[in-house]
Amino acid sequence: MKSAPTTILVTGFAPFPGAPVNPTETLMRRLPKRLGPHQQDVVFEFRVLPTTWEARTSVTEKLRKTIKPDAIVHFGVDGTRKTMNVETRAINQAIRVRGDAFGRSPERPELASGFERYRFSTLPIGPIVTAARVSGVPTNTSMNAGTYLCNATLWDSIGSGIPSVFVHVPSLPKGRRDPRPSLPELENAAVSLLQELARRLR
Repeated sequence: MKSAPTTILVTGFAPFPGAPVNPTETLMRRLPKRLGPHQQDVVFEFRVLPTTWEARTSVTEKLRKTIKPDAIVHFGVDGTRKTMNVETRAINQAIRVRGDAFGRSPERPELASGFERYRFSTLPIGPIVTAARVSGVPTNTSMNAGTYLCNATLWDSIGSGIPSVFVHVPSLPKGRRDPRPSLPELENAAVSLLQELARRLR
């Protein structure tokens, strides 16, 4: 009997204060056209997450429990970055001076009680970073996912026991002289990264 296909949950975020245009939301509409829902025994599930603290449980946790993916790749935007960054670590901190899309802040400065300070991705970081670079987009590894919802989402997903990673992309360029990658370039890098991950999980 043929085994069940590998399922990869891929998410982006909706806009939030400071990022009225979130390229990862657009990526979630474009990537299915490139990768399709099913490729060579791999099923991709694409979703856009609300950029709110409340959605950690009402949306993202429900997706993990409903889809039961074998791996998760979260995409988010960071306007301070110039390159694509694959986050390898989440920290047990939450910023309280920056509101979410509803203007709300987390209740506590920690994501979880206890002495756990870090959670690390167990996915093959090196190969997927290389795959993104081969597409032509400068890509680095990072151990600083911030203290906003990107970090919190990675923290939750790793803690669920599902191998997970977070990919930060820069904001879109604002002119010809802006060196940041364009949306088509980010799309190509995301496709290359996801195809390499799928190949290694099959």
